[in-house]
Amino acid sequence: MIFKSSPRCFSIEQVKFSVLLLAVLQLPACITISQLPPVEDAKQVWDARTSYLYEQQDWTAHIALVGNKHQEKFKVRVIWKQQSEDYQIKLRDFIGRTIAIIDGTPSGVVAKTSKGERYQGDDAEALINQLFTINIPVTGMRYWLQGVPMPNETIDRIELDDNGLAKHLSQQGWTISYPQYVQNLPYKMPSQVILEFENIKLTTKISQWTLQ
Repeated sequence: MIFKSSPRCFSIEQVKFSVLLLAVLQLPACITISQLPPVEDAKQVWDARTSYLYEQQDWTAHIALVGNKHQEKFKVRVIWKQQSEDYQIKLRDFIGRTIAIIDGTPSGVVAKTSKGERYQGDDAEALINQLFTINIPVTGMRYWLQGVPMPNETIDRIELDDNGLAKHLSQQGWTISYPQYVQNLPYKMPSQVILEFENIKLTTKISQWTLQ
């Protein structure tokens, strides 16, 4: 069986397009796409980001915290507001009910529970553990949540990724991992932080960062 093609008419627009396409295909092969600038050194990014966050002492983080200790498991929502050396930590259950509000200053810590009870102490970690049997390393977490080590303290281990962000950090017996970061000007901030110490594991998911 033989098929005969019928004559086909081309519009002026089609002819123009064909000429333009042919001209593009005949461009010299030596034309190249300009290269993007090289990625900045990871160590320089780390140093700049760390210095910035040490100076940026006012921030707020909204955190969902799940803790495991031995066979016990607890869940709590945390709103952590840091203002220089003072801080306020609100503990809420996953329904949104306030469990306690902890206000800390260099001179001491005060905890107020939803039952109207008031407790006072010198150490936030000990006070929280006494009231709720929850181990939260408040002093270290102030920095670890941001993806930086505690200043003026020995760093046992630190591992950076190619973007100058912490992947793993060990300090004061705690091992801290950073599976995820989120863009937050001018630097990325952790959106998930995992803290481990002996038989304790704390998994935090940070839904909101506010740097002031």
